[in-house]
Amino acid sequence: MQPTSFIASSAEEAVTQIRAKLGPEAVVINVRPLPANGFARIWQKPMIEVLAYAPEELTVPPPPISEALEEFRQQLHDIKQKVELRSHGGKEVASVSPAFNNLDVSTPIFPENEELNGGQWRVGTVLQKAGLLPVHVQKVLDQLHTQYGPIPPGKMGEEIGLARAVLASLWRKSTAIAPNSTHLLIGPAGSGKTTCLCKWLTQSALVDGRMARVWRLDGATANMAESLSVYCEILGVPVGRCWQPGSELLREDVGFIDLPGVDWRKPEAIRELGNRIEQLGAPTVHLVLNGAYDISILLAQQRAFANLPINDLIITHLDEESRWGKVWNLALGTNYSIRYFSTGQNIPGDFCEASPEILFARQFPGK
Repeated sequence: MQPTSFIASSAEEAVTQIRAKLGPEAVVINVRPLPANGFARIWQKPMIEVLAYAPEELTVPPPPISEALEEFRQQLHDIKQKVELRSHGGKEVASVSPAFNNLDVSTPIFPENEELNGGQWRVGTVLQKAGLLPVHVQKVLDQLHTQYGPIPPGKMGEEIGLARAVLASLWRKSTAIAPNSTHLLIGPAGSGKTTCLCKWLTQSALVDGRMARVWRLDGATANMAESLSVYCEILGVPVGRCWQPGSELLREDVGFIDLPGVDWRKPEAIRELGNRIEQLGAPTVHLVLNGAYDISILLAQQRAFANLPINDLIITHLDEESRWGKVWNLALGTNYSIRYFSTGQNIPGDFCEASPEILFARQFPGK
């Protein structure tokens, strides 16, 4: 089955071409934007390339669309259930989906011989190996000394359990999402903002059954995420390309705004983004960071955006990172809570509410 490429200016035009050439049973396997080159970007409408193929004749008729959609909803429901915390015997336990568990734990890049004032507590070295910076490891050790004294338990597993309890007590919980609220995802280019928006939108529209609206807006540069408009068309969610005064007064249950990524190393780009946010009323702002980057880069990016009205963080690309313990540096070293974890580029994919239990499952896989 050799895929065929179709170039079109909109999703409707692409569908017309595909049906005319391959028939109504054609399957779309990829959609990507084709930006105009040079100065043509100023006046030419962005094009999209769609790859599709005509499936081989089936001996069994495909299920009706309603059945396929119900199966899709069930898959999304399962994803949601896998990341919810369930109460067992007064303790909260996180059930983590396979994509979050089946990742090899490699040796961390953080030095193991940092000077720590841990006394007889040995868990400091374990936390450093998991990715915590010495300043945060020392904070945990200080609390262990204060709460449990200078002598740790005899077993290392018990010592790790006490450290987990201290870390969990330091976790900031994100505020509940208000009804009829609008959410703006910002961040550096390549952080996965648009993918996160699509995952969040899918859970809101299909799992939670909420009425949603999306705005794909331009910033200092044009927003080339044509695939976002295509995906919203699939879900039946309206997409706006212009922001009108009063748009923040949603009739829907939830709204999402997508802006192009900015160069976090340029203060003028951050200031321009701040001015753009002021024009959007008062959306809830989420800073999206690529969790596969080194922690020094992540903290530098967080500081670059710190003057903006950020509500919380979303950490992406965690399927490319084995040292999930370094996420604690963002939880303990910033003034923000962490709302979501995301892995992979697939939609709906793994997208779950962030919690200490998910980090513990990755930090201490043998516990």
